[in-house]
Amino acid sequence: MQQEVMYFSQDKRVSLTCYIQPKHHELPNQNALPAVIILPGGGYSMLSERESDPIAFSFLAKGYNVFILRYSIQEYATFPLPMIDAFQAIKHVRQQHEHYNVHPDKIALLGFSAGGHLAASVGTLWNREEFQILAKVQGEEHKPNALVLAYPVITTEWMKLNIEQNLKKILSEKFDDAEMIKTITCSENVGSHTPPTFLFHTTQDKSVPASDSLKFAAALDAQDVPYELHIFQNGPHGISLANALTDDGTGLKIEREVQPWLSLCSAWLDRTFSHNR
Repeated sequence: MQQEVMYFSQDKRVSLTCYIQPKHHELPNQNALPAVIILPGGGYSMLSERESDPIAFSFLAKGYNVFILRYSIQEYATFPLPMIDAFQAIKHVRQQHEHYNVHPDKIALLGFSAGGHLAASVGTLWNREEFQILAKVQGEEHKPNALVLAYPVITTEWMKLNIEQNLKKILSEKFDDAEMIKTITCSENVGSHTPPTFLFHTTQDKSVPASDSLKFAAALDAQDVPYELHIFQNGPHGISLANALTDDGTGLKIEREVQPWLSLCSAWLDRTFSHNR
């Protein structure tokens, strides 16, 4: 495995960590691999390590090349800056697909919690010309081929719980602008242009309700966009892999019933990408 880090800002606050399984002479029949770009959660205030390397290594073991995007947060989280980071990361991986041994049409975007909001925003807004101009992208070079949303923030209800901390951080002076609120409400922007999507959530999530995933799935269904949705009963918000590797020390984020989400997701991606193991 090879590891590289590249930066999208001069101050190195936006970075892409790349975990690559290169072609090897012992594997002459190996084709270019599908890719997963991970967007950790953290409420646009921090980036969870529990949703970074452990997720990357798990997907590496499933036969993917994996990238972790550490996108704009805190005072740099004003919309659409994090989305522009994601656009540029997808474009970069696609343009450098030979270097990364990645199939350019098999790039999935995986987001957790607020990272799920970012992934869903990318999947629903990638075709908006005003954002393409800001990101200096065009066509479909920045479009993900699939979305994976793990207990994602979809609506602004979570943000409205703390307007000062959440809505104002993301929208700045436009925090009460109805059109901007609609723009960042991901379920309002689903269309035929939205990529196939895998979602999972838990009904015990008290931070971001499972209804957010249900609303996004309903919007996908209405637009005939392929999707797979799993709602598990047990488990708190931020459950990650739901095992000891990603537990936060409390033992509360170990849920055996939720652990299959990774295999379910990998199987779904294989079908979506028609990728043979």
